[in-house]
Amino acid sequence: FEKLGGKRILPLQKCDLDYDVEANDWFNKVLQFINTKTVETPVTTALLAKRLTTKKIYTGTIAANINLNATGSNKQTHHIEIIAEDVEYECGNSLGIIPENDLETVTEILTIVGISRSKIIAFKKESDTILNLLTKKINITYLQENTIKKYAAIIQQEIPIVRMDLLDLLRIYPLKNTEQFEEVIGILNAIPPRLYTIASSPTAHNGEVHLTVAKDVFEIDGVQKFGLCSRFLTLQKNDTQLNFFIQPNKRFKLVEATKDIIMIGPGTGIAPFRSFVAERDATGASGRNWLFFGDQHFTTDFSYQTEWQNWFSTGVLTNISLAFSRDQQEKMYVQHRMLEQAKELYEWIESGAIIYLAGTKNPMGKDVEHTLVQIIKEQGNKTNEEAAQYFEKMKDELRFMEDLY
Repeated sequence: FEKLGGKRILPLQKCDLDYDVEANDWFNKVLQFINTKTVETPVTTALLAKRLTTKKIYTGTIAANINLNATGSNKQTHHIEIIAEDVEYECGNSLGIIPENDLETVTEILTIVGISRSKIIAFKKESDTILNLLTKKINITYLQENTIKKYAAIIQQEIPIVRMDLLDLLRIYPLKNTEQFEEVIGILNAIPPRLYTIASSPTAHNGEVHLTVAKDVFEIDGVQKFGLCSRFLTLQKNDTQLNFFIQPNKRFKLVEATKDIIMIGPGTGIAPFRSFVAERDATGASGRNWLFFGDQHFTTDFSYQTEWQNWFSTGVLTNISLAFSRDQQEKMYVQHRMLEQAKELYEWIESGAIIYLAGTKNPMGKDVEHTLVQIIKEQGNKTNEEAAQYFEKMKDELRFMEDLY
């Protein structure tokens, strides 16, 4: 926009999960600028905050929670179905949820600190029992660097800045008394919402929302840890209720029914494309559909295999290109399949096909983008600069859309 004459009113503000102070300061500066430049449309901080944070909260019921991976897989990917009759969403939207902390972990924290779970404590202008705050409101996992520094100041001890949760911190660097714990509560942040791209179609799965959730499992100093929201969701039982909101994504929308689409989504990046193809099948869309999917092993990690095979056999799915990285000596990824079929892929692009990319940003997202530019260069007989410009134009015209995390 600056190249076209647009003027930046404020520098870019980048935020991490610990965003409250920086974000609020930036919003206020925006408001100050607006209020000095116009008298026709007064804007208040409260109004802007409402626009940014107000979401309709739905209450759904868990109807299914199935591990998509077969026995022997290194992964645990769950298909979760939520029944919510009044829910409204579009293909490409995300479901937002604020997860709860593990009760066992919260109980350990309270035991270490020596505080009653029924004690009333204030947190960000809200008072509740410490049990409810630690379970439902306060982030106690993967504390930010700034939080660890503030904790070190409270106990007056140096602490190395490493990935750590509150329980680890309390065990290794204990507090002197319970009063200090109330200070610690004051430096912690609220649990941020997590977003999952919806895997269902509003037409084919009316009154339902489906998710594809990979359980995040990792180790820190030999201790097994889990991602907060993925663990919370994958442990949900049938018939339990869940609150959520819908997050639109204007830059990742299913195009009109007549257009061809190319979908590149390894791993859980498959989620939005199940939504897309189910919707196109249900509405009788005439556009062609080409899927690139990959994971570790064909026999254990082919998510929604039966559905994709059915769509391919009925002609809803025109092409399906698979890359299972560990089924041969040399690893095979989706970008390798793209290069193998570069000629046809470029023909689709030239005829107006829309490309969608979903999944992990690094390294997959960058590798796929690099591969697309390479294909455009070689198949289109272009220079490096021309190919890069062609790809950027595709982005600007929303002929290339991505949903990366």
